This record gives sequence, structure tokens and C-alpha cells, in this order.
Amino acid sequence: MNAFTVTAPVAGFNGESCSVVFKDGVGHVTDATKESRAAIEYFRRRGYTLTPEGADEAEQDGPQEGTTPPAEQFDPSEHSAEQVLAYLDSTNDEDEIARVLEAEQHGKARKTILQKGADQ
Repeated sequence: MNAFTVTAPVAGFNGESCSVVFKDGVGHVTDATKESRAAIEYFRRRGYTLTPEGADEAEQDGPQEGTTPPAEQFDPSEHSAEQVLAYLDSTNDEDEIARVLEAEQHGKARKTILQKGADQ
């Protein structure tokens, strides 16, 4: 069984995602069950950083020094509601839309943006 420290892409996130509880953007998960393995894969797809517990930083499963970092992800908390809605309208990527709506839900939770997610 492997254990991982999970760092959320939204700094300071407090809440639950895939049955993993996060405090200040950090959660913990193991690969002991089918559900937890699915959560690990979800976190990898969504830009979370997974660090094997008890491992050196060089063993992190995420951006590494000397590699090209991924493009900056759109952070809805850094934009006005109108900008977020325009961004959501400009993309057809369902995973990206879900990521932005989840970040908004756990961030500012503006009703106009969350309603957009409910309408889809």
C-alpha cells in the first residue's frame, strides 16, 4: 500500500474532494481501495500534486525542477464573475469547466457562476 500527500491546485482549499479531506490545500490518500485509486487518478488529471509519503521531494508526482511547468490554470478567484463566465463560455473542455466550477464552489462561491454549472 502506498500513501500520498495531495496538494490541491487551489491554494488554501478546505473541504472534501473524492472523499479526501483537505485542510489548507493538503490532504492524504492511500491506494488501498478501488475508490482511493480512482481518487488518485482524478487528482493527477486535475493538476493536484501527489507526493509519496516518506519520500524525498525528488520523488514527487507533479511538476519537477528542470521540467517545463504546465500552463497556468485559470483561477476563478483571480477574476471577476463576468470574466469567469466568459472563460467558461469560451471552452468546450468539460473537465476544465468542471475544474473551474469546483474551484469557484470552494472559493468565492458566486451564485451567478455556480448557476452556470447547474444549467449545464
